[in-house]
Amino acid sequence: MWIRFVYQPITALYYGLYLQLLENDMIKTKRSVWELRRIWLIGFMLLPFSLLLGGWLGFNHAKEKALQQADERLNLYASSFEGAINRYEYLPWLVAQTPDVRRLLDEASDSLVNRVNQFLLNTRNTSMADEVYLMDSSGLTLVSSNFQTPETFVGNNYQFRPYFSDAMRTGRGEFFAIGTTTGLPGYFMSEQVISQQGTDLGVAVVKVNLEPLQADWQLAGEKVFVSDTNRIILLSSHPEWKYRYLNPLSDQQLDDLRRNRQFDGVELTPLGASSRADVLNMPSTEGETASYLNRSVELSRPGWRLHYLVSVEPLYQFALLSAAVVFILYILALTAILWMRERSRRAMAAVKAEQRLRALNDTLEDQVIERTAELQKRTTELERIQRELVQSEKLAALGIMAAGLSHELNQPLTAVKTYAASGKKLIAKGALEQAETILDKIMTLTSRMSDITSQLKVFVRQAPAQHLKADWSARITFVLDMLEHRIQQQGVDIKMDVPIKAMVRADDARIEQVLVNLISNALDAVVDCPIPELAINLHHHNQGWCLQIKDNGSGFSNDEIKHLFEPFYSTKKVGQGMGLGLFICYGLIQDLGGSIRAESRPSGGALFEVWLPSTEERTDEKAYAA
Repeated sequence: MWIRFVYQPITALYYGLYLQLLENDMIKTKRSVWELRRIWLIGFMLLPFSLLLGGWLGFNHAKEKALQQADERLNLYASSFEGAINRYEYLPWLVAQTPDVRRLLDEASDSLVNRVNQFLLNTRNTSMADEVYLMDSSGLTLVSSNFQTPETFVGNNYQFRPYFSDAMRTGRGEFFAIGTTTGLPGYFMSEQVISQQGTDLGVAVVKVNLEPLQADWQLAGEKVFVSDTNRIILLSSHPEWKYRYLNPLSDQQLDDLRRNRQFDGVELTPLGASSRADVLNMPSTEGETASYLNRSVELSRPGWRLHYLVSVEPLYQFALLSAAVVFILYILALTAILWMRERSRRAMAAVKAEQRLRALNDTLEDQVIERTAELQKRTTELERIQRELVQSEKLAALGIMAAGLSHELNQPLTAVKTYAASGKKLIAKGALEQAETILDKIMTLTSRMSDITSQLKVFVRQAPAQHLKADWSARITFVLDMLEHRIQQQGVDIKMDVPIKAMVRADDARIEQVLVNLISNALDAVVDCPIPELAINLHHHNQGWCLQIKDNGSGFSNDEIKHLFEPFYSTKKVGQGMGLGLFICYGLIQDLGGSIRAESRPSGGALFEVWLPSTEERTDEKAYAA
C-alpha cells in the first residue's frame, strides 16, 4: 500500500515532464549538436558545487546526530557518576556522630581503640566503601578500617591533605588523590568530629573507590573521562589518558600538587592539544593523534567536568559517502534528461498518444490528491491509537511497579517497627549497648529498603545484575532474626539444617528479598495449624546451593501450582496478599541465574526449592542442625 501511494505520484510527475518535452519538441523539431554539448558543459560546471553542497549537508547531518547521541550518553554517565559519590555523603557525618568515635578523642584506651577499629571495619563492609578512618587535630590517624592489613593507615599523618584542613576549618571536605600509603586512587570525603567532652577536634574520613566506573566505561567502548579544576584527567575509559593534563600547568598549580601530594608517585604529562573549544586532538592506541568533538558537562564537584568524545573520522566518511551519492544521482539525472530529450524527438508523430497520456495524467493527479488525503487521515488515526496504547502501557507498568514496591517494603517496615519498640524499651532501661545493636539492625533494614527502591532504575535503563558474593547462611540468620517476633508470636517450631557458610553468586539485598517472601508465606500457611512447624534445609547440589523451605500447612492443589509465580495471583484470602511475592522471587532468582519451584508434600504442607550457583568457596560444616 505504501509503495502504491509513493509510486503513483512519481509516475504522474514523470508523464507530465514527458508530455512537456513532447510539446517543446513539436515546436522545434531539430536540436543542434552544440545544444547537447552545452547541456553537458553546464552540467559538469555545476557538478563541483553540487558535490560540496552534498558533502557539507551530509557532514552537518551526521554531526548533529552524533552530538545529540553524545548529549544523551553524557547525561546518563553524569547521573551514574554523581550517584556513585552521593551514596556515601552521609557516611562521614554518621561516623562523626558515633559516641565511641567521639569518646576516642578524649581517651585512647586499648579496649576503646579495638572497639572503634571493629566498628569502622563493619561500617566499611556494610557500606561497600573503600576505607574509613579517624584522625585527630594534628592529622594523625588513630583508628582505621584497615587496621589489620600491612598497609594500615593507623599511625600515619595526613595533615597535608586538603580534605583534612577543609574539615578542620569548615566542618567538611572533599578531595580526589592517590593514596600515599596504598598507592590506590580514591575520592576522600571528610567530616569534623567534636569529642564527647567538647575539648578536642578530629576528622572522620571515608575513601570511595571510583575505579568501577572506569570499568563500565571501558566495557561500553566509548571515550569518556573526568577532569578536575586543573584540567587533569582523573578517570578515563582509556587508561593511557589517566593522570595527564589537557592544558599546561602553571608553577603555582604544580607547587599546590606537590604540597598536597595529590598524585603521589605519578608523573604528570600533557595529553592532546585543543585546536578549537569544541575539538580535541587525542592520541589513539596506535600512537597516532585523532580528532574528536568534545562534549562536556559540569559536575557537582567544584571544577570537575565529565567529557564525552565523538570521533570526527566517521563524520568525514559520511560526508564523502553523501558526496558520492550526490555524484551518482547527478550523473543519472543528467543522463536521464538527455535520454528523455532524444526519446522525445522520436515521438513527434505520437500526437494522439500525447492526448491520451495527458488525460491519464489529469486522472492520476486527481487520484494522487485523493490518495494523499486518505493517507493523511489514516496516519492521523494511527498516531492517535499509538498514543493511547503508549499511555495504557505506562499506566500498567506504573501499577505493577507501585504494587511490587509496596509488597516488598511491607516486611522491612514491620521489622523496623518491632526493633524501634524494642530499642525504646532498652533505652528506658538504660541498656544503651543493646539499644545500639537494635539501631544497627534498623540501619541495616533501611539500607535494604534503599536497595529495593534503587531497583526502580530498571524503568530508566536496562542494566545487568551485578553478581557478587553473598553468604546464604548468614542471610537466613538475618531474616529469621528480623522475623523473630512473628515466629515467637505464632509459636512456630523452626527446624534448620544449614552449613556455616554457603557462598553463592548473588547480592545480599536480593537474597533477603527472596527469603523474606518465602519464609513469610510459610508462616502465613501454618497460622491455623495446632502445632506449626517450619523446616529450612540448605545443601550443596549440582555446583550450587539448594534451599528447601517446608511447612505443615494446607499445601497447594495442582492447578494452584501452575499459577503460583504469575503476578497478582494469590491463594490467600482477599485483603491478605497482593499476589506479587512469588512473582518477584521468580524474577530475582532468574536474574541471578538460578531456579525456583514449588510442590505439595505427600505428608501435608508445601515445599519451595531454590537453587543458586555457588562460588569457589565451600564448607560442609553444619552451623545449625535440628
